[in-house]
Amino acid sequence: MIQSFYTASAGLGANRDWLSIISDNIANVNTVGFKAERANFEDLISMSLTTFANGAPKNYEVGGGAFVGSTTKDFSQGALMNTNTPTDLALDGEGFFMVQDSTGLTYYTRAGQFRTNADGDLINLNGMKLLGWMLDENGNISGAIQSIRIPNSMPPSETTKITFKEPTNLDSRVEVISEPFSPGDSTTFNYVNSFTIYDSLGNPHTVSYYFQKVDVDNTNATSTWNVFKTIDGTLVPVKVGDTYYKSVQLVFKSDGTLDVNSVKADTQISLAQNETATDDTTDGYFTLDNVPTKGSIHIKSYTTKSVDYIVNWHDDGAGNIVDENGNVVGSVDYDNKEIYIPLLENTLNSDSITVDYLYDEKTGSTEVDPTEVVFAGYDPNNGAEIPLTTTENFKEVKQVASDFIFYAEQDGYAKGDLISTAVSEDGVVKGVYSNGQIRDLARIAIATFKDKEILVRKGSNLYLPNSQTYTPIIVPGGVISKIRSGFLELSNVDISTEFINLISAQRAYQANARTVTTSDQVLQEAMNMKR
Repeated sequence: MIQSFYTASAGLGANRDWLSIISDNIANVNTVGFKAERANFEDLISMSLTTFANGAPKNYEVGGGAFVGSTTKDFSQGALMNTNTPTDLALDGEGFFMVQDSTGLTYYTRAGQFRTNADGDLINLNGMKLLGWMLDENGNISGAIQSIRIPNSMPPSETTKITFKEPTNLDSRVEVISEPFSPGDSTTFNYVNSFTIYDSLGNPHTVSYYFQKVDVDNTNATSTWNVFKTIDGTLVPVKVGDTYYKSVQLVFKSDGTLDVNSVKADTQISLAQNETATDDTTDGYFTLDNVPTKGSIHIKSYTTKSVDYIVNWHDDGAGNIVDENGNVVGSVDYDNKEIYIPLLENTLNSDSITVDYLYDEKTGSTEVDPTEVVFAGYDPNNGAEIPLTTTENFKEVKQVASDFIFYAEQDGYAKGDLISTAVSEDGVVKGVYSNGQIRDLARIAIATFKDKEILVRKGSNLYLPNSQTYTPIIVPGGVISKIRSGFLELSNVDISTEFINLISAQRAYQANARTVTTSDQVLQEAMNMKR
């Protein structure tokens, strides 16, 4: 008689625990990344006796009720909610994000509410850092798993390579030009196009390419072009070893493609560097040692009253000396090798200028690889010489009867500040910077376990394995699951199922309570037998 009380009590306790589990599921219906728990009931035995009659077993078993022996986590996929926040991440598939606290302990979570802190680290709501692999400049994984840090700025990168790409085309129908090239005379070239390159400090510079169709050796050939280059208006030479040439000469085959075996560095010239000219004879006038090539004069500094001034002046090929803004600051007489600077016409007769320029045109040429044509450039910045030597690739240039098309790519850029962050489906974290660069910075690590039931809830949407000897399987994002940027995984609690379970638990609890009442009534009847 007394046993039925304890049996009912066990049933009450089991269903009370089930109600607690159901209540927890319902309470977390809006918890991001929450996984529902399911109660596993087990029966209790209060008596078990086996006897035999005629060799056959006879069992006498009385149960002692039930209890919740364990819970099972439901790791099924939750619905995805669009947040439009790029650092909100949802796993579409297996696995867990890995986050690390300040002590170095790694937790596992499905909650992808991340943001960047002041240091650029990706952290969750509790300040734990998201783990993954940092990527090198080529987008390859480098080093071990670590916290993901997004640089707030990108250092500048000097332009070193310029590649002319398809569909660059030089129109075969244009007229041949016989006049010597001068950047200041538009009748001496067929086409010109400009774009920006960068030095090692991120300063922008304007590079221009001039295309001149020529008739080599008066053979009426119409497939040869000279290409000249200027940086900030100053003509820069092609460099082969220690020898300088005025231009690169492209020869095209009958089908319009470049004849890679006939490309030459044409017209050998010399480079005068750091030549100092003084006005000790005529105030404001400076005489060079050689006859300069038009468009090649580069004045780097001048000295007056024993004070040095850094400048960036050049001749425009039309007889003018201009500053970096295109303002005329002087003139040049190419034939008489004379430069006139009105600013320095101050009756001191002791001023000087420091000049680089090309001179002494010759007829020599040499073959070059069209994929590695080196142009030697220079530029003054804060008193220091910053080389702007670049390697050009002309292999994809064509010459057909079609309009002129210019398309080139260069590898330099200015300093950039972080504008936004994006994450691809394969877990690549990208930084978008103000200089137009999009850099692959890191790749998110995803962990999973062969038996996910070893994971124990630690609150705040975090899990830990019940023993540190259990190590996860770690893969990059996109391998076992896709990472959805701008989404969060909602709780996978099915509210309708939980309400059904809630009704079932309530009825079961009531039934066990009725068992206690009935047992009490039966016991009361036994007590009344004495009356």
